[in-house]
Formats: sequence, structure tokens, C-alpha cells
Amino acid sequence: MSLLLTLFGGMALTVPLYALARRVHLSNFWAAVLAAAVPSLLYFGWVAVTLPSVDRITIHLVAYPTVAVLLYQLYRSEGKTHWIPVALVIFFVLLSVLMGGFVYIASEGIPPALAARLLPNALERPVHTGFSGVVAHQDEAAKSIAHRRNMESQLQQRGWRVDLSGLELLQQGQPSRLTLQVMGVADTGVDGIGATLELSRPGQTALNTATLTPVGSGAYRGEVAALESGIWIVTLNLSLPGTRTIRLEQALEVSR
Repeated sequence: MSLLLTLFGGMALTVPLYALARRVHLSNFWAAVLAAAVPSLLYFGWVAVTLPSVDRITIHLVAYPTVAVLLYQLYRSEGKTHWIPVALVIFFVLLSVLMGGFVYIASEGIPPALAARLLPNALERPVHTGFSGVVAHQDEAAKSIAHRRNMESQLQQRGWRVDLSGLELLQQGQPSRLTLQVMGVADTGVDGIGATLELSRPGQTALNTATLTPVGSGAYRGEVAALESGIWIVTLNLSLPGTRTIRLEQALEVSR
């Protein structure tokens, strides 16, 4: 579930909850409490399952009560509410929306439909708008993120879609057969690719290399030797004569 839905959807949910509570004759105070409590409790249930970052949790738990307080101030029964507290609450609602937007763009990037209108040449080439700073901040992490996005961009430029199956079946001490499918434009298989798979421990050189043999229609097959349990780095190398080799990496945990 995206931040766009949990944050802004929860803020929007606060309004009908408040209206429903007032319709069943709850006081203004308790209607506001209910309007803030229900989306907050629902989000806590989601937090227990997904374990998001602290900044996401904070922005949610500030945004829901802020909208509820705004409704409470606007519909107080003791005469007309002074404009200053209403203006302050509106300011914090807008601030919550602004900060939520920043967190969303940092982790998810600008939505493609919006990027196509705001950014130059967005329809002609891949545009990466997520912030690499939302993950590990060391130099090597930034380089790996840039490298991965560069490789993904090369796949998109060539019109390739890559599907590697069999890694999920790896277990300690058991070899596994892998199948690679490379599809090009018009859903046609891409033949003639040199495909190899390297497996290494984090920070070490490759300990195991498998060559994937073409079997036709863009499909390639190979076998990975038995591995020890633990974390491995899988590197898929794809090359065509006269083009730059594409290296796709992912972490893999081999179970016992």
C-alpha cells in the first residue's frame, strides 16, 4: 500500500468519520476524537505488518489528528470560532500535506502521469525522480543505486523485459535449475544474448558462475551448483556483440 493512499486517504477518511459521528449525536469533542482514532488505529495495524520507517509513522500520526482538530475548531458549538486558531490548524494541515508529499516523492518518485507534465522529455526516456537518500547514506550505497538505475535504464532503452525464475527454490546443499526469459518489443523473444550468472558473498568475488544456454524464443537455461545457506549476491550478466554488458544484481537468501 503506497504512502499516497495511507496518508492522504487517511486524512480524507477523517472527514466522513467526523460527519458520521455528529450525525449519531456525538459531541463535537468525541466526534473529533473518533475521526482521528479510527484511521490512526488502522494505520497502527498496517505498521505492525509492514514495519515502515519512523518518518512515515510520524507524518501519519501528526496528519490524522490535525485534520480532526481543524474540524473540531470549525464546528465548535460555543459561538463563532476566532479566525486565528482556525488559521493555525489549517496551516498545520497544509504542512502535513506538504511534508507527506515530500516523503512520498523521496521514496516513490513523482507519479509518472505528473512527471510527464512537469519534467522535460519525460515521455521520451526514463526519468528517475526518487531520492537515493531514503536508503543507506554511505558513498558505496549511492554508487550502487546509481549503477542499478543505469542498468535498468539500459534495459528500457533496448526494450527488454527480463524474468529469471528458479532462484526462489535454492536451498542449502541442493543444486537448482534456472530459467531466464528475455522479451523484446512486440513480446518477441530476444535470442543471441550471452547470459551468465555469478553468485558471491557480500563484499567478495564471485564464488560460483553459471552459463545460461539458449533454448530458443528468448529462453535460456542453466544450473546453479549447491550453495551454503546465508546471504548471497546474484549478478546476471547480459551481453550482445557490440553492446555494453548489462549487470543486474539482487540479494538472495539461501535457506537451510
